Amino acid sequence: MAQFINHFLRYFDYHFAQNVDQFIANSSTTAARIKKFYRRDSIVINPPVELPNISKAKHNFSRAQPSEWRSYEGVSTAKNSCEPFFLTGGRLARAKRYDIPILACKKLNLPLKIFGRDFAGYQNELLSLAGPKTEFLGEITNHQKQQLLSSAKAFIFASDNEDFGIAPVEAMAAGTPVIAYRSGGVTETVIDGKTGIFFNELTPGSCAKAIQKLQKTKIHPSTCISRASAFSKASFIKKIKSLFPQSTST
Repeated sequence: MAQFINHFLRYFDYHFAQNVDQFIANSSTTAARIKKFYRRDSIVINPPVELPNISKAKHNFSRAQPSEWRSYEGVSTAKNSCEPFFLTGGRLARAKRYDIPILACKKLNLPLKIFGRDFAGYQNELLSLAGPKTEFLGEITNHQKQQLLSSAKAFIFASDNEDFGIAPVEAMAAGTPVIAYRSGGVTETVIDGKTGIFFNELTPGSCAKAIQKLQKTKIHPSTCISRASAFSKASFIKKIKSLFPQSTST
């Protein structure tokens, strides 16, 4: 019965999609999906990302960690350590695959900080995987996130086939390189070897190799910042205005 209903839902979804004048996709990855399911072309306009003041990015933020960050029992939280750390975070949902960076950093005995709110109890599973240098920070403010992004050795992004992926762009905007699974929208934002390093298998071992490669690669903060500027709010507005010149001029 469910299969029968799904067939008709897909039919009507496709039928009504043909009435759309113009599809706008947030990435080429999304545009490919629209082409596959609706057989329609799309214009790609990446979503705007709030970029920090460029003059404040990378190394101008204090490395001292705010005392109000949360820690969880059973996980080491060496708040006063100045050891370079890796960072990941966002909504702690299973689809984001935070187990990958946790196990990769545990394997290499490297510090990893994780920020974000738990979703559907996934955090408990992650806590059981955490190594002695893993820190769970809980929810943080935007300012604290900027401190983290600008101080981290790299931001690790292990989501599979994400439509766009704003977090990697935010990291680059802070002058921080990205270690990412080669999949989805992040392949359109991060430049391999210049603003980050990709890993090709969604496994802790593949991620660990990318971390080791990054540690041997010279990536300039200014290159990351320059790349992130392509996804600014001003760039987004300019592209939208080029699509609707008459309506935006009034």
